[in-house]
Amino acid sequence: MTEKQFWNDPYQKEFTAAVVEQFTTQDGPAVVLDRTCFYATSGGQPHDLGTLNSIAVKDVRQESGRIVHILEKQLQSNTAAGAIDWRRRFDHMQQHSGQHILSAAFYRLFQAETSSFHLGEESCSIELSRRN
Repeated sequence: MTEKQFWNDPYQKEFTAAVVEQFTTQDGPAVVLDRTCFYATSGGQPHDLGTLNSIAVKDVRQESGRIVHILEKQLQSNTAAGAIDWRRRFDHMQQHSGQHILSAAFYRLFQAETSSFHLGEESCSIELSRRN
């Protein structure tokens, strides 16, 4: 199982890891590491971008209990030096925090609960539901 370093320190920007597995998907070469600070797409929040050994990470997803990093090209090493796109991560963190603040206000003022939340490159959205 991959150690999820982003849970321990969401401000961590770089890390090193051992390669546990490499394989090819229809989206490109993939790698599973023993640890990562790349956040995988989950709960309406998009995955992190960045690099592993200077190779672009195109996608990060959870599959069968493991975090899979989809790369631009195959990794030619048993170790990986990772760096996340901090600007993107910080933007997502700010949007996520803002969503919690707005959701609490909508609930307190209008008893409207958050049904869904979506983070995007240009905008984010919050869907609310309310009992009549």
